[in-house]
Amino acid sequence: MTPVNTSSRSVDSTRRPFTLYAAGGRVYVSNVRNKLVDLGSIEGVGDRVDYLLDGEGPAGKGFEDVSAALLDITKRLSFLYLDGQFTAQADLRDSADTRLDGAEQLHFELDELGPGEPATDPDV
Repeated sequence: MTPVNTSSRSVDSTRRPFTLYAAGGRVYVSNVRNKLVDLGSIEGVGDRVDYLLDGEGPAGKGFEDVSAALLDITKRLSFLYLDGQFTAQADLRDSADTRLDGAEQLHFELDELGPGEPATDPDV
């Protein structure tokens, strides 16, 4: 009888939820623990929206609105980038300078496994 590998994870269990916010010229993200960190800037330039994320993060220009810019950000983020930002930064959730009331927001998920990484541990 072949032993059952109980430590393997399904691909679905490696997906993690996040929420992006655009408020006060900044892009914020929160994780499942509700930790909130600042990722970078977002601003209107004429009738278009540009963003620039910190820490060698992505940048984008010329979006028709904030929603389109946030959607582009979700397509260009990696789990490792966000993990590094959550590790390096303090939680802004209770900061008086961070006001998210009425902020544009977008919920999304990222796979904690990078492209091509196996969902099971090869040493098991």
